[in-house]
Amino acid sequence: MESWSGAERRTAPYVRASALPGVLADLAGPGVDMVVWARAVPPAWHETLEACALPAGRVVLCGTLDEVTLALRRPDMRRRYPAFLIEDVEQTAALVAALAVCATLTVVLGDPTAWTEAGPLPPGRLRTLCCYGAGTVDWVSGRAGGCDLVSSVSPYALAFVPAWGAAHVAWRFGLLGAGAVAVEIVAG
Repeated sequence: MESWSGAERRTAPYVRASALPGVLADLAGPGVDMVVWARAVPPAWHETLEACALPAGRVVLCGTLDEVTLALRRPDMRRRYPAFLIEDVEQTAALVAALAVCATLTVVLGDPTAWTEAGPLPPGRLRTLCCYGAGTVDWVSGRAGGCDLVSSVSPYALAFVPAWGAAHVAWRFGLLGAGAVAVEIVAG
């Protein structure tokens, strides 16, 4: 998908989306405010999240990629979250670090209802958002009649919001039901 309406008039963020990982190359393109990789995931991910008890609240991990990876592999994290989720967050954190060419990361993982509204990122940073299971990443895709138009990124899709984009992307995690886990990874 090329963009949502309004981007050409700068009344909305310019968004590129695809089910193919090659869409990530668009992060280097001019004027791109968000890139969405709507990746396909194994059915076992859905089944596992529906069957397990997920913890309330959220966990914040900060440090280098190696430090964050070691923290994700701690036994207490493995008890809190399914193995596939921890592995996917590790791989996504590595991808974000590589795309942003950064040394430090902040990874926030947990209940989507535990997030507050996001603010703009400092220059040179990349924010990546994902909601696993029964949740979405919602974002303001324009305005009509004085009201915000809200679009949603499907569960398991990765939304990359670069700080170098021209428009601020206002987002939040949406909850569709029980069995959702959100992750936010900030590089820089």
